Amino acid sequence: MEELKKDFQLLINRDIVYLDSGATSQKPRQVIEKCKEFYEKHNANPHRGAYKLSMEATEVYEGTRDKVQKFINAKYRDEIIFSKNTTESLNLLAYSYGLENLKENDEVVISIMEHHSNLVPWQKVCKKTKAKLNYMYINDEFEIPDEEIEKKITDKTKIVSIMHISNVLGTVNNIQKIIKLAHKKGAIVILDIAQSIPHRKIDVQELDVDFAVFSGHKMLAPLGIGVLYGKKELLNNMTPFLMGGDMIEYVYEQETTFAPLPNKFEAGTQNVGGVVRLRFCN
Repeated sequence: MEELKKDFQLLINRDIVYLDSGATSQKPRQVIEKCKEFYEKHNANPHRGAYKLSMEATEVYEGTRDKVQKFINAKYRDEIIFSKNTTESLNLLAYSYGLENLKENDEVVISIMEHHSNLVPWQKVCKKTKAKLNYMYINDEFEIPDEEIEKKITDKTKIVSIMHISNVLGTVNNIQKIIKLAHKKGAIVILDIAQSIPHRKIDVQELDVDFAVFSGHKMLAPLGIGVLYGKKELLNNMTPFLMGGDMIEYVYEQETTFAPLPNKFEAGTQNVGGVVRLRFCN
């Protein structure tokens, strides 16, 4: 334990026992050093220049995308979108997918144990589209019973958005059953893996999940960097959440075309330092 502690300078500086990694993990010195190295040796804006430094920054930035693709076994590298955190990724999906695809009397299903970031956006989207927000409730063991899953996911369900592991209860949801049933009913599934990915292997192709979201700061990376995975065909049919910067292809006076994936969803200058540090945490 003392040997492990040496990797975390804050634990040495403060001489404390830290038990809040579910909220955010401490950062090992190796990750901090890699960030320092980037800003001292490679700092430039990716994709914005043909000069050597910008090309180096692009290589580092896009190299992380390749590593995340392999880490979660995404089929294509373009299915990996960088965001600020899980919350931003969920909001992107609520607005870019939910608002575009839901209509009156459609249903969105979430669980009663969801983090606010996977609840409040769906409240707003359902009010705007006149869709219905349904909850799967838990039993005395803090689990969602099979009969509750089968009752709530119906032919009217268009979106199921659920956490893999609860940050409050520690419940591991039966996501295999939920994904299989949702697809049978014609719904897509959004999976919040923020609490599970630091502790277990996540294979998005094996799960056949449509979207998955997580934050780097819960898995030794810095604050302010997150990942949105989405199946390519779904992402291609979605409208961007934020506009400007590198997500633009051509701009005319009255019309604009958008860049292809993954740039389409990465507007403006990104948290390149955060992406760099994420690269060394998976």
